[in-house]
Amino acid sequence: MKRTGSFGFAAATILLILIAALSMTGTVMSRTSCSNAELEGYYRELEERLTEDTRSYLEEQGFCNSGIMVNRVVEADGRREYTVTVHHREIDRMSEEERVALAEKLALLTFADENCTFYHEFLTND
Repeated sequence: MKRTGSFGFAAATILLILIAALSMTGTVMSRTSCSNAELEGYYRELEERLTEDTRSYLEEQGFCNSGIMVNRVVEADGRREYTVTVHHREIDRMSEEERVALAEKLALLTFADENCTFYHEFLTND
């Protein structure tokens, strides 16, 4: 009879340990997803500011109502690759050298982050 009691005690102990371990794992996972959500919110704000700054700069340069699109690719390791695409009929009429100079100016508006790379392109009717 003692063996049955010891077996029940051991089974209950193992069950409680498993419940505790699964609870801790769930807590850690929810904290990770929360921090990922916070990180995404942080980058979303930076991306919106980048779009606004780009629009303001282009308006100052005479390219009012430009089409601006910011696309991102997020790699599994967290690196981010952004492509900022701009469309305006006056940019379409610029020479390649003028477009390169404009892209260099726009590159100065990007946010500094070692995990991010930026590319600028212009939609043209060429």
